[in-house]
Amino acid sequence: MKLTAKSILRLYSSPRTSKDSPGSFYSWSETQVMMKHNQSANLLQNKPHAITIKNISSFNYPYQLINSAAALETALKPFWQAKIIGIDCETEGGTDPHQAKIRLVQLAIPNHPVVIVDLAAIDSEDLSPLRQLLRGNALKVGHNLKFEWMMLTQAGLQPSRPFFDTYLAYRVLTAGLKRSLSLEAIADQLLNVKLDKRLQTSDWSGELTAAQLQYAAIDAAIVLPLRIYLKRKLKRALLWETALLEFACLPAVAQMELNGMLLDKAQWQLLKEQLEEQQKALARELSSLQIPSPNKQISLLAEFTNSINLRSPKQVLAALQAQGVSVSSTNTQTLIPLANEYPVIQALLDYRSLSTRISTFAEGLPQHIHPVTGRIHPNWFQIGAKSGRFSCREPNLQNIPRDKATRQCFKAATGYVLLKADYSQIELRIMAKVSGDRLLIAAYSKGEDLHKLTASLVLGKPLSDINPEDRQLGKIINFGLIYGMGAKKFKNLAQVEHGRTLSLKEASQFRKRFFESYAGIAEFHKNVRQNWLKGMRESRTLGGRRRLWSKDSKPLLNEMLNNPIQGLSADITKLALAKLFAPLNRTGGRLICVIHDEILLECPIAEVETVKALLKRSMVWAGNKFLTPIPCEVEIQMVKSWGG
Repeated sequence: MKLTAKSILRLYSSPRTSKDSPGSFYSWSETQVMMKHNQSANLLQNKPHAITIKNISSFNYPYQLINSAAALETALKPFWQAKIIGIDCETEGGTDPHQAKIRLVQLAIPNHPVVIVDLAAIDSEDLSPLRQLLRGNALKVGHNLKFEWMMLTQAGLQPSRPFFDTYLAYRVLTAGLKRSLSLEAIADQLLNVKLDKRLQTSDWSGELTAAQLQYAAIDAAIVLPLRIYLKRKLKRALLWETALLEFACLPAVAQMELNGMLLDKAQWQLLKEQLEEQQKALARELSSLQIPSPNKQISLLAEFTNSINLRSPKQVLAALQAQGVSVSSTNTQTLIPLANEYPVIQALLDYRSLSTRISTFAEGLPQHIHPVTGRIHPNWFQIGAKSGRFSCREPNLQNIPRDKATRQCFKAATGYVLLKADYSQIELRIMAKVSGDRLLIAAYSKGEDLHKLTASLVLGKPLSDINPEDRQLGKIINFGLIYGMGAKKFKNLAQVEHGRTLSLKEASQFRKRFFESYAGIAEFHKNVRQNWLKGMRESRTLGGRRRLWSKDSKPLLNEMLNNPIQGLSADITKLALAKLFAPLNRTGGRLICVIHDEILLECPIAEVETVKALLKRSMVWAGNKFLTPIPCEVEIQMVKSWGG
């Protein structure tokens, strides 16, 4: 069946009733919708619909305002038979789910006026029909449903799966491209409908205007045609399964944002003071160290110490050049190779890193402690990275330094412990799966230590002679080279992130031996490189998740190599969260953080064994769905703080 402007219009049309009757219905008249005859039979293309309304908010839209318990029960009767319901909320007091309140809940179904429920006019105990409807099996459709889910949950109206989020659907469809994800932009792009969003931030407390009610009705109804369009596009692009995974994961992410994490303010303040002392010590070191000079030993930045800003790249560059250090830039990648030759360079790098840490985290993080909950609630984005991985902002917990002292400040609440679960070597296991490398697959099948194996292969030593230092080198090589890193960058990575100093010759030799040993990985890299050279601008995971590059932006080779691995890692983690959500809600455990392949739960002490088993079962099940026959392993620690 062709989806035309007429069929879209029928989703909203309803019999006209008197505009003077209470809670009256309004319908679009034929003169209010202009349709081009030659477009009416078009299939969904770029902008397929013949609805050419320039401003949909300027037209009457069918709705019914409900402000009593009796009216609510009557109004919802048609909704019980509906298989698809559009939902939206309008809030008063902002958008913080811990402080704001829902004023309106809007519900839309095909061929029926939008029902607008005024929660301010109906007692909570009389909302049972609405509560039951939202818990029903109908597909709930909305835009950025994470917000609606949190607000409704806080109001005691938590909706149940299944969901269709037009925000996530469009993100899946356009992953990798720069696109506005607002409802206004997507409606314009896909439906050729311009929404007037000026009332979005209006005052929703007190008596509401007809314009506000009209606005509220449109926001709930417009997602229904968007769903039809997006579903078809997703299926054509072979992205339907990826979208379903995102929809299933949605409530877990929303609940995680509501739960938040607990930061020990007193311990954090002590850490801040320690970091500031270290910063002062480094500043003193920068004024006293010596730099070798062809003519004499010159005190490091001696004549500049009282006048330059150590955080200023321009001033530091001038000072270094004046002292005979041959550099054209003070960026990290330029300075790292010189750190061994000039101790001052290492001190400068350490000073910068510490300064950033103090300003971004030590000083900034306590400002995010919520005044009501006393916890930190970052804004989590399900598809925050182009690969499909999570990201979070305000604050970005994924960038919290990994050192023990910092992470020990994040603690479990009284009577709780933290369960910290990690997928064991998930990216290497995914590489084994996607590359089909026989040596990798055999090693995992036998339960061998892959880092020791790699060290043995590149060093030419028997496995029995590999010591802990050798194993660490094997680990650096494994995680550094699976993404095709060059010898120079690999050398810098080993030094900066692992403190292992390699010569460029050693790095080149290790790289050569690695790819000679793992021929399947080498072949995988070769195939990706060939596609890259041909101008390929699309990458897929084994699960079907897609990343695109625009015609104006050629992908980097390492991006093409990264995406199938990191994207599938995201698929596995999200499948685990979707599997975990419902059974976890039947316990006292709560999801509080996800950092790539690490999942962090806060769990009542009395339920540790139950929740731990549930967490492991969900994660292993998700991993096996994608990785079989390569075994999936999960390591879970019970700790009092994030740092152990």
